[in-house]
Amino acid sequence: MSIAYHLMVSAKTLIYSIYIGESLHDLFKDYFDKYTRIALITNDTVFDLYKRFISNIEVRFPQVFHIIIRDGEEYKNITTLNEVYQKLISEDLGRDGLIIAFGGGVIGDLAGFASATYMRGIDVIQVPTTLLAMVDSSIGGKTAINISKGKNIVGVFHQPKAVLSDLIFLDTLPIRQFNSGLMEVIKYGLILDSSFYNYVIKNKKNVKNQDRDTIAYLIYRCCQLKAKIVAKDEKEKGIRSILNFGHTVGHALESYTNYKFYLHGEAVAIGSLAIVSYLVERGILNKNVLREFDDILSFFQLPTSIPADFDIEQIIRHLSYDKKRRYSINQWVTLKQIGVPAWEQLIDLKEVENILRGLKENG
Repeated sequence: MSIAYHLMVSAKTLIYSIYIGESLHDLFKDYFDKYTRIALITNDTVFDLYKRFISNIEVRFPQVFHIIIRDGEEYKNITTLNEVYQKLISEDLGRDGLIIAFGGGVIGDLAGFASATYMRGIDVIQVPTTLLAMVDSSIGGKTAINISKGKNIVGVFHQPKAVLSDLIFLDTLPIRQFNSGLMEVIKYGLILDSSFYNYVIKNKKNVKNQDRDTIAYLIYRCCQLKAKIVAKDEKEKGIRSILNFGHTVGHALESYTNYKFYLHGEAVAIGSLAIVSYLVERGILNKNVLREFDDILSFFQLPTSIPADFDIEQIIRHLSYDKKRRYSINQWVTLKQIGVPAWEQLIDLKEVENILRGLKENG
């Protein structure tokens, strides 16, 4: 076992560890021995990749059983959740049980929501297998499922007992998924730390080549930044909303395309580019900031335009379903400058529509 970084999240409801390193499954015994029944929830893609790994866990810890759901954001819904509940009941998982969320953001959200609501709440450990989950969704206790009107509309805050981010899992991560996760890394620099933003830009070749030490540091710094925000505002009543930078448009694009066109980070890239473009138009940010941001997105093969056949009016309708919406205008997270966020900003949807039309290919 090799632990590169260890840090604590001090939420009001729970204080827990984040471990970043390799072969972290040796830590399982420290947690598993406390439970008589443990459900490992994953999807079919991760299960196929790590079937032997999961089997070895079940041999080593006989109280562990696995639940496999279908891979994809479109399956993060009430139907899948009900299937999970039924399996937990059939396996006699009680209130003293544990759920392991073994997968990316979708698994983390759904398994986390199941643990928060099953038997009025049981423990969960997050074992993220994607970069995006390691730097963002596994931390801070946000859990949710999607409904037809939008993404993450139904959810609850439920902090994990621990987060084990094993870099070995990144070895099997497709490059598109890796790049999607990098958008959340870039986001942390944009909204919270200009030095970190510049670090990503200066070290972009090492990042692209997935240099182990560089990636470990990226994950650590993102976790460190998010942990500070969660400690201040666990339930997103104020400053934690800054972590939604780029997500209002991003979620609208995901739901507009039925979660089948964009990966999460790709949609957030478009959403972030829309906000940066807006701020440049308003004279709040320099044009060089937009050029540099566009360049780093392109370098990591993240989208910088919207397909010409996308219906902007329909996307705007999906914007209106966003859970951050209040009254007739959406609340937005923007920037005062790189590394300095502004939240609860009111922007008329017509302005957003014009920005999105400008981002259309050949637009």
